[in-house]
Amino acid sequence: MTILWLLLAALCQTIWIWSTTRLSGSAIKQSIRSKNAGAIWNAILPLLVYLASGISNVVLLTMVMDEWPASLTYGVWTGLVMGLAALREWLMEKKPIGLKQAFYLILIGIGTVGLQYLQHDN
Repeated sequence: MTILWLLLAALCQTIWIWSTTRLSGSAIKQSIRSKNAGAIWNAILPLLVYLASGISNVVLLTMVMDEWPASLTYGVWTGLVMGLAALREWLMEKKPIGLKQAFYLILIGIGTVGLQYLQHDN
């Protein structure tokens, strides 16, 4: 169950990263001035996603750290976030994944799986 919480934490962090690209203080100010409910909602939604995904990530990561050492948790979480962020950019933004980037993401994946199995041996 711990790995599921870690995967969810990594997913929340990936959503958090995406939401930071959508935040716009000026859009929020303009929408409030316009008093258009739809515009206000569209401007504030990224902020709400930012807050919800950030808080969820911290809570889930804390739950994992109750079971695993912090160094292992953070290492595996970082690898998962990097992979998910690259996948999101490739799927949503059509940014290509180069051969070198793919190679190193695979190495991170191998290290992540290896660290998880190492944890079970101890």
